[in-house]
Amino acid sequence: MEPNDALALIVSPNPTLKTYLELVFEDFGLTPYTAPTLSEGLKYLKDHTPRVIALDELQENGLDSAGFVWRIKRIKRLKHAPAIQIVHNPNERDRLTMEISGADRIVELPIKDRSFRGMLEELLSISR
Repeated sequence: MEPNDALALIVSPNPTLKTYLELVFEDFGLTPYTAPTLSEGLKYLKDHTPRVIALDELQENGLDSAGFVWRIKRIKRLKHAPAIQIVHNPNERDRLTMEISGADRIVELPIKDRSFRGMLEELLSISR
């Protein structure tokens, strides 16, 4: 399927986080799609190429968020989509794992709106 530059994927079961990300992405002219689980996010990516991917800290069936990012960064049509990893209680080990997995940015909760929007603007302006 052809890439659609107006799509954004949000992978999170958290309704508050999903709503915030949807509003921010819509402000940037992106159409957000939300998936509550990593497996549903992967299913969505089979047919879509989003402009940006934001995912919550999740783990299911032996797959965690870092593994999700690692897998999508090895798919030719998805490797250039920036991946934003949202973390709840960051520690150095998890941060290093996420960086090694290929996450483009790691954002800690609570999200600071101004810096998040600036980071998103930077990610979307990079010629990928």
